[in-house]
Amino acid sequence: MGKRTADKDGDIDRERSSRDTSDESDCKETSEFSEKEEDVDIRMYAAISFVFLLLVVGIPLWWKTTEVYRVHVPYGRIDDLKEADVVFPAHVTILSKETERVNSLLKHLSSALSNTGNGIINVDFKGRSDFDVNKVLTAESLQALDEMDLFPNEVSHIYLLEVPGMLRFTAKDVIVGRKRVVYFSTQAKPETLHAVLSQWIIRADALFRTKAIIEAPNEWSRDRTGGRRMPPAAQYDIMFSMVHPEPEKRNIKWNIKEAIRDHLGGLLEYLSPIITFHIKSQWLYSVRLEGRPRQVQEEAQTWYSLSEDILPHIITPLEKKLGSGVSEHPTIQLVLYIPPCQISPLFITSSRSSIQPSLAFLSPRWGGVQIFNPPQSLCGHVDENSSWLDSEAIMNTFKMQLKLLVGFPELEKIGGVEQLPLPASGVRDWELDSLMRIKATEHLISARITLKSLAQLLDEISNIVINDEVGDKIWEAILKSHEAINYIQDYDLTNGYNLSKQAFLAAETAFSDPSLLALLYFPEDQKYAVYIPLFLPVMIPVLMSLRGIRSWWFSGSEDTSEAKKKTE
Repeated sequence: MGKRTADKDGDIDRERSSRDTSDESDCKETSEFSEKEEDVDIRMYAAISFVFLLLVVGIPLWWKTTEVYRVHVPYGRIDDLKEADVVFPAHVTILSKETERVNSLLKHLSSALSNTGNGIINVDFKGRSDFDVNKVLTAESLQALDEMDLFPNEVSHIYLLEVPGMLRFTAKDVIVGRKRVVYFSTQAKPETLHAVLSQWIIRADALFRTKAIIEAPNEWSRDRTGGRRMPPAAQYDIMFSMVHPEPEKRNIKWNIKEAIRDHLGGLLEYLSPIITFHIKSQWLYSVRLEGRPRQVQEEAQTWYSLSEDILPHIITPLEKKLGSGVSEHPTIQLVLYIPPCQISPLFITSSRSSIQPSLAFLSPRWGGVQIFNPPQSLCGHVDENSSWLDSEAIMNTFKMQLKLLVGFPELEKIGGVEQLPLPASGVRDWELDSLMRIKATEHLISARITLKSLAQLLDEISNIVINDEVGDKIWEAILKSHEAINYIQDYDLTNGYNLSKQAFLAAETAFSDPSLLALLYFPEDQKYAVYIPLFLPVMIPVLMSLRGIRSWWFSGSEDTSEAKKKTE
């Protein structure tokens, strides 16, 4: 009995030990499984962090740092400039002691000029009879009358003054003054006054043609004045060049600086409020003009002829030696050429017999060349003290060429009409008004077209950089254009012109800014071609880990739901 009891106790102990061993193994397996789950969780959290850093932080940061910087471009405001056409106002005051005469001229001139304004100029006519006629009657000459301040000399204000007894001064019916006064006799016809206003002073047709040529260059051709005028610019360089091919045979002493100051200083100073000039000079030795002059034998004189047909071929090789490309501003070339002894005297001739031989010619939008033939007695005899250049004659020719290149027209003759002699500046006030109207038209339309082209370019090519400087210049051009139009319509032509020049300069600066080309030749596809090899090795494992993250996430959700069910 005791033996059975002992066996039974032994079995119980063995069962307890086996149960304890199985419990220990289950606990060990459970701990190992939990450790594996923790390792998986750590790996998944690490993968999630990598995905977050790459997709949420890395890619947006890369996209932001590699995007093209573009400030806002006011496309709507640029389009609105097309509707903001400038209309130049002008005042014309008719003065006569006879009221009927004033009313008759008002009716005729207002009707005639209203049909020639072309919508670009608005002429306002007024009549007056209350002026000091005693000053007119007691004037010694029209020049003396013109020097009197009878009326305010305001821009865009023209006075038509009837002068009783004007035959005591001149046989002409109309005399145009140096300021803004036109003197006419009691016999002057309205048609003559209309011709003076339309062809010389107001020049509405020239304004209309200037606008039409810039807007539609293929449909219109430039007139003679517009074809010669230098392209619009804020500043110009004037290069005076003395070309002396034989310095060893002729000695030349000429103070160019003094000649410019004495004979061109008045013109340059008069134009300085609206045009900025930079004066330069140079001497070119041992340089000859291309082309072979033809010898002409006349009775007791031999001279040489240079045909006008070959003049364009002279300009091209000469320009290479003048150095006009060293300046950022358009250069007006004024060249004085001293012919060699063997082809002197030299003249420019035309195939048309009606044109006399000349000593100067003009190249449109480039400059002028003048030939000065020295005395034959100086050939081969170098005189160190010689000073035979006529500075006044030379500079007067250059002054005429400069005026044509700037934009002053050659006025057509009108029957019965004359002008008073030019003032010291070489420009009459009403001529300056006409030039400012034309150049303001050029500036405003050119600025508008430049801005439109720039806006179209920036809209079509998305990878062009638009920095703050370019954006500021675009806004400046828009605002200055509107301000210029407002000033012009308020009869302030001078400030309106200066603002139009600023608008043109701002538009040109924006269009030619070097920063626009920074990424022009680095398009979007090339950017991706550069960065994909860098991102692809990193993106492949990250993207592949998304599948494991998805499986881990949903498996964890299932375990959580099962645990909840067991708990319930």
